[in-house]
Amino acid sequence: MPAIQTMPGDPPRTDGRLFFVDRVRVLLTAFVVLHHAALTYGSFALWYYHEPTMGEPPPPAGEWGRLLDLFLLLNQTYSMGLFFLISAYFVPASHDRKGGRRFLADRLLRVGLPLLVVAFVIVPLAKLPLYRWENARQPIGYLDFYAKELEQGPAWFLATLLVFVTAYAALRALRPTPPRHQTSILRARHVAGFALLLVLLGIVWRIWPPFDRVPLLQLPVPQYLPQYVCMFVAGIAAYRHGWLTSLPVSTARWGFGVAVVAAVTLLPIAVGDPSAAGTRLLLAQVAHGTFDGLYCIGMSLGILGLFSRRLARPPRAFGRFLSDHAYAVYVLHAVVLVTVSVSLSNLQAGPLVKFALASVVSLPLCWAVAAAARRLPYVKRVL
Repeated sequence: MPAIQTMPGDPPRTDGRLFFVDRVRVLLTAFVVLHHAALTYGSFALWYYHEPTMGEPPPPAGEWGRLLDLFLLLNQTYSMGLFFLISAYFVPASHDRKGGRRFLADRLLRVGLPLLVVAFVIVPLAKLPLYRWENARQPIGYLDFYAKELEQGPAWFLATLLVFVTAYAALRALRPTPPRHQTSILRARHVAGFALLLVLLGIVWRIWPPFDRVPLLQLPVPQYLPQYVCMFVAGIAAYRHGWLTSLPVSTARWGFGVAVVAAVTLLPIAVGDPSAAGTRLLLAQVAHGTFDGLYCIGMSLGILGLFSRRLARPPRAFGRFLSDHAYAVYVLHAVVLVTVSVSLSNLQAGPLVKFALASVVSLPLCWAVAAAARRLPYVKRVL
């Protein structure tokens, strides 16, 4: 039976019941690339090459670009939280099998090393267009620019995951005997209780944020830190209870239904009036926190439920190719996407058209570059 990689840094598994989780990971990896492609052409100047700012002449994002902003908002509300859940799902078994020291050593190699590569190599390469743009306006030496702009970029997920698994290993060290594995069915009361927790944390965090940024982790949206912690813990609980191997048939229908209702009813209140103040601002914050929790739960359950029912069979050659190289795509995609976007800069087209073109070219190219990189000596051991 073909092997799959279930999370960054985990050895292949051959449990046929979990092939759908591997496909979810491929989907989420593709969404990471699409998310950054949308940042390239949307309104938010939060990517290394932002065409509405750096284009010559700078084209306005326009109303069509707002659709990309909507995609960004919806995607960031659940996708990385789901990434943390499926990553955490395989942490307990890996720790049980290897022991604490070997487990941490493996994570430092397979998560920590790619984190350093992204921060010191990938991100600086992706920022070359930004350097040329800044240097043309106010001359700056590259080494000064390199030091000023040093960051981990998309590898914030790896940094946060490394903190989470280290905390898990520390807690397990206090209780060497692993908890019992008790298989049970995920019931509505479990989901409702977890959704309530996410909603309450989301509301409190938006009204009284304890900090605006997380310096070491460099989360792009710090408001989602409680969600990431909760989803990681949920992934561990899901493993101990076998929830992902026994999802009810109605999971996808209910999950997507909750997500749609939350988006239609709560999102307009949450983001409809950027100038809101006083009571209206408080109402928007409550709506946003509620939307974050419900949409995350709904989309996560919807995707897991759909894939567990429709895409649980062992993959064919192309599916194995996608899953084998997904982690490398996550690590390397920034350079590929920026290169493609800059090459399209002279094309006269709207933001949606250029987003579509950049996505269609970048996705297969990312997997091709990842496959080539994993053929290099020792790289496959890490990626």
